[in-house]
Amino acid sequence: MFDINFFKKSKGIKKKIIASQGLLEASKVYATFERLRNKRPYVFNIETTNACNMRCLMCPRPALMKRPIQHMDMDLFAKIVRQITPHSNADLKEFWNFIQQEYGIRLEDTNENSFYFYRVARYLILHGYGEPLLDPHIIERVALCTAHHIPTYFSCVPANIDIAKVTQIMKARLNVIKFSLPSLDDESQKKIQGQRSNFTESYRNICGVLEAKSKDPSITTEIVVTMVQLSDDKDFMRTANRFMDLWKDKPVYAYIKSQDNRWFYEKDPKLVCRSHYESQYCEYPWTSMTIMVDGSVVPCTQDYNAEMAFGNANSKPLEDIWNSQAYDEFRKRHIYGNFPKRYKCVSRCDQKLVFKRMEAKSHG
Repeated sequence: MFDINFFKKSKGIKKKIIASQGLLEASKVYATFERLRNKRPYVFNIETTNACNMRCLMCPRPALMKRPIQHMDMDLFAKIVRQITPHSNADLKEFWNFIQQEYGIRLEDTNENSFYFYRVARYLILHGYGEPLLDPHIIERVALCTAHHIPTYFSCVPANIDIAKVTQIMKARLNVIKFSLPSLDDESQKKIQGQRSNFTESYRNICGVLEAKSKDPSITTEIVVTMVQLSDDKDFMRTANRFMDLWKDKPVYAYIKSQDNRWFYEKDPKLVCRSHYESQYCEYPWTSMTIMVDGSVVPCTQDYNAEMAFGNANSKPLEDIWNSQAYDEFRKRHIYGNFPKRYKCVSRCDQKLVFKRMEAKSHG
């Protein structure tokens, strides 16, 4: 989840920054953002495990992640959960009305932007640089969140599905489970995800989950299937159309996930970013935090080596970390632009930054 109220309330200054309505002073932008941001943090996601048996080409994990492999301690997970307050239904309804009016994005749209605003906005994400289905505590974690009235979602690899385990996860009241398929044939899928994955088994497993859900009326988990758009060429678009046809008569939310925010920083000029953020700027410093498997608190999901940790949830309350001097300096860098050399935000991220938008304005 993220701070939907900051996103909504910052509309005015955001339009000024994007539309170049006068040269804004960095100090005034900083002051406005500080006034608008919630002093209590929202947790975007918790990396419950960083263990994974896949080697996906579009993921920085196989080549770049250096952290030790582990599962998050349950006591730490519980400690984090106790500090999370979910959005109210009234706030969500107001936010969704704003999204539809401001962006024209609807709940029923099948794309990444709709998924982000209508699902990610309200759910605590329980995945990071690991495979949730390999987490031995995942059922217990979902049940604990449910007991605290915190809605949850995670994405996983369908080749790892154990029908009995996934059924128990759904019965623990996971709100959304997303299965990602990179291809529609075994050979291609192995090339993209590694030898442990194939399409035939993945498709059969997803159908098995759908059958298990249909047999138990107590299960309300939404099943989402997606394919990452690895190319903009005609061959992929034909595959994407076949993918959507494959699910059109099944009770799932299916969509093609564009490779937006490509933190691995692929430089394929054919790929087009379709995220709403492409014409805006990164807001993570003000809207949410991410907690890695060892408790490290980082600003976003893509800090695969926890290089930008501002504290640790084992030793400090999340609110103290969120309002710390280190986090404040990080926010200022996004506005003033004084990043150290080779800092991840400016060296391995394709999201626009506030100071870059302001620089573009000043050079008019």
